[in-house]
Amino acid sequence: MNLKGRLFNQRLFQVNTDLKKASFRSYLRILRLVLDSHRDVVEFKPLSDALRAKDYGTLLREAGLLSSQKYDDHLLHFKCNQLSLFIRKYPWDPKLIGADPLQTAIDDFTKANRRCARVNSKFDLLKIDPSRDPFRDEGKRAMQWIRGLIGSSPRYDRIFRKCDFGNGASVGVHGSATHILRKLSSETAWTVGPGAINHAFGGLLNNAHYLESLLDRGPSGVVCHDYEAAFKKYVSRLDVVDYNKLAFVNKTAMTHRSIAMEPTFSGFVQKGIDEELRSFLLNVNIDLTDQTRNQRLAREGSVDDSLDGFVTMDIRGASNSVAYSPVKYLFPEAWYDLLWRTRSHNYKYRDEVEPYHMLCSMGNGFCFPIETLMFAAICYACDCGTPGVDFSVYGDDIIVRKRHAAKVMSMLRHYGYSMNTDKTFVEGPFRESCGADWFSGVDVRPFTLDYKLDSVENIFKFLNLSRRSEATTAFFDCVRSAVIALLPDDFRFFRPLPGDPDTGIDSTGDEHLSSPHCLFKRGKWKWKKLVHDPIIDVNQLRLVQNDPWIIGIALRGSMSIPSGELMGLPAVTFRRKTRTKLASDSYASTSNWLPRY
Repeated sequence: MNLKGRLFNQRLFQVNTDLKKASFRSYLRILRLVLDSHRDVVEFKPLSDALRAKDYGTLLREAGLLSSQKYDDHLLHFKCNQLSLFIRKYPWDPKLIGADPLQTAIDDFTKANRRCARVNSKFDLLKIDPSRDPFRDEGKRAMQWIRGLIGSSPRYDRIFRKCDFGNGASVGVHGSATHILRKLSSETAWTVGPGAINHAFGGLLNNAHYLESLLDRGPSGVVCHDYEAAFKKYVSRLDVVDYNKLAFVNKTAMTHRSIAMEPTFSGFVQKGIDEELRSFLLNVNIDLTDQTRNQRLAREGSVDDSLDGFVTMDIRGASNSVAYSPVKYLFPEAWYDLLWRTRSHNYKYRDEVEPYHMLCSMGNGFCFPIETLMFAAICYACDCGTPGVDFSVYGDDIIVRKRHAAKVMSMLRHYGYSMNTDKTFVEGPFRESCGADWFSGVDVRPFTLDYKLDSVENIFKFLNLSRRSEATTAFFDCVRSAVIALLPDDFRFFRPLPGDPDTGIDSTGDEHLSSPHCLFKRGKWKWKKLVHDPIIDVNQLRLVQNDPWIIGIALRGSMSIPSGELMGLPAVTFRRKTRTKLASDSYASTSNWLPRY
């Protein structure tokens, strides 16, 4: 890094340090400005009183009440939900609000696991005596639908070809270096659940480059394809664990969210199962890479409150609610056996190992398509019609026509799922699904502030993302100048065109014209911006740079290092670890930005 770059980084570090020290005061000042500017909304008065009294616990509770009420028009609905999210999602100091979000999340997880145990007991009895099942006929229809969709037994050859490693942490691989190269080369990374040992080797056999890490080479460099020797070497490197690691991440000011890190090679197999199930769901118009169908149907439901209109449902804690006995009840035996073998049967938290009563937790590779399959099968069994036309399922976001809603919810409860009443909308003009909020066809999706205003990048994000719609722009116009004022003059990087939200400030019209960091010269706009380059794990690359199997990482889609001693090798990078630098961007004003007629 040159002298100019070092001086910039020193300056950025100092500015971010100052912003961090003042971040909570800045947030409170902005919240006061919001409340003062919208004092005409009578529903905001209890929040103003609580803020004035510095009673932050009451402030959070009142904010929660705002989002749970129903409103007569879209503008009031938006304002109340926007203010509610602006407060509830902010990362408050738990001591200030009298909350213990970690303990709340632990309690919720424990309750969910115990609930799954009760559901398992119920369905174990129903398996013995199906005549006692009040939804017996619907259960048969759900079984038939699932069998017709995924077949009576899994195609292992297809699943093994789809096995792969994710980029997240796993048992034995944590911290910043969780990329695939570390998972393949580290001595502590080869963790696996007991039931997934052979399945994981099957996945390696179907990836020639990964398999080469286990094969010996002769003096001439020719690979010896001795699979028996490769299996012995594979087993010798394994660390067999009978648990995944439970952890908790921020969700709201009042509670965290549970997530589990799977053993590395269990996750490898689960990814193959995930991809296979997703491909089957595509055959019935359920695409787990595309949320737009749910968003569109939610909008249609918001303008049609008749029995044929669409309603939106949400499951409370869905990822922790998939008890294993209902899945066993509905799925073909061979498929359930595969899921059972490759799941984690226990979880480890604070050095204690406890059994799971849920089939899979959030973090399991096949959790999302399994819950989607279960909910879609229930909708089909309740005569909801054709998937993608009459109903739609995306994870726990469920949409059906109103005439079928009561039966679907009853069957969901029977199978152990609890409806999230705060996010289930069957009556009225409001519908919500897959990140889209509609009130009588009007977009009322709020902006979410779930981070502190403690860095230049986060202030850029606030200024840009709070303008996601006309409604959010109007709501936060009252604080825009105050938020900009948090930045020193030499970091007010206005630009004439939008860019990544944390790299500069999108101009509202003419702000860039008076900015010293944005110039128009010789028919071209030129402006400053921040660039966040991911940091390459150079040390890990050096260790394996001569191993031929590294080409498998490159063929997986990794960018190549453009220059230097490691030129041409895959640019495997640290997770959430970047290097920030100052750069410039430009745009010719004579290009095709003008409207066409």
